[in-house]
Amino acid sequence: MTGQQHETTEETGSTAQQGSVLLDEVTKVYDPDGEHVVAVDDVDLRIDAGEFITVLGPSGCGKSTLMNCIAGFLEPTSGHVYVDGDRVEGPSERRGVVFQANRLLPWKTIEENVNLGPKMRGELVEGRASELLAEMGIEGTEDQYPTELSGGMQQRAEIARLLANDPDIMLMDEPFSALDALTKEIMQEMLLEIWEKDNRTVVFITHDVSEAIFLADRVVVMSAAPGEVKADIEVDIPRPRNLDVTTTDRFKELEREVLELIHSEAREAMGGA
Repeated sequence: MTGQQHETTEETGSTAQQGSVLLDEVTKVYDPDGEHVVAVDDVDLRIDAGEFITVLGPSGCGKSTLMNCIAGFLEPTSGHVYVDGDRVEGPSERRGVVFQANRLLPWKTIEENVNLGPKMRGELVEGRASELLAEMGIEGTEDQYPTELSGGMQQRAEIARLLANDPDIMLMDEPFSALDALTKEIMQEMLLEIWEKDNRTVVFITHDVSEAIFLADRVVVMSAAPGEVKADIEVDIPRPRNLDVTTTDRFKELEREVLELIHSEAREAMGGA
C-alpha cells in the first residue's frame, strides 16, 4: 500500500462507519530462543464496517496471530492495523474477543461475568445482563457458575459478556470448534441472528469450510506459514440464511473451491507430501 493511500485512510477515518478494519503490510515475527519465525508476512486486508469475514488456513498459518494484531494484543513487527482510520496501539473494548476456550471467571456468577467489563468502566446498566442472557437463550442462569453450564451454554454466556461491552468489532477465534455438531449449528444460526440485528463487524477464525461459507460475506484463505492472504472469496449467497443453504448448488461450488485451496496449502505446510 502506498503512502498516499495510507494518508487517505487516516484522513477519512473520522467519517467512516464504525468498525472498519485495515491491515497495511502487516508482518509478525516471533523470536523464541533466537529462532526467527515469520508468523504472518506482508498481509494487506480491508474489512468494511458491518462485514462478516471468516478466515481459513492450515494450522500454523498465523490466523490467530492476525486476529491478535487486530485486537491489539500483539504489535506487528512491521506494518500497521487501523480501525476506522485510527492506528491500533493496544486493546480496546471496541474490539471484543471470544476464544475457543471461554474465559469466564469460575468464581463469579454468570451475571457477574457478563457485567464485568461495564462495571470496571463504571458503565453498568441494571438488567442488561439478563437481557443479553435471554437473547442468547440462557435466561435464568444469572446466579449459576460457569461449571454448572454445558459447553454450549458457556459459549453463549461468553458472547453475552462480549456484547455487554457493546463492541464495534467482534473477533472470534474458533469459538464453536469444541461443541458437538448440533450445538454448533444452533450457535452458528444464533450468531447470524445477532449479527443481522446489530450490524457489527465480525472476524471469525475457523478450520471448518462449511461454517466459514455459511457465516461469511467473504472467506479469506491464508497460505501455509508464513501466512499470507492466498484468496479473498466473496460468498454470493443471499441473506438472511439458514442451514438449508448448505445443500444448494452454489454453496457446494464455493465449498469445493475453498477446499481445493485449503488442501493445496495443507500439502505445502506438510512439505509437499
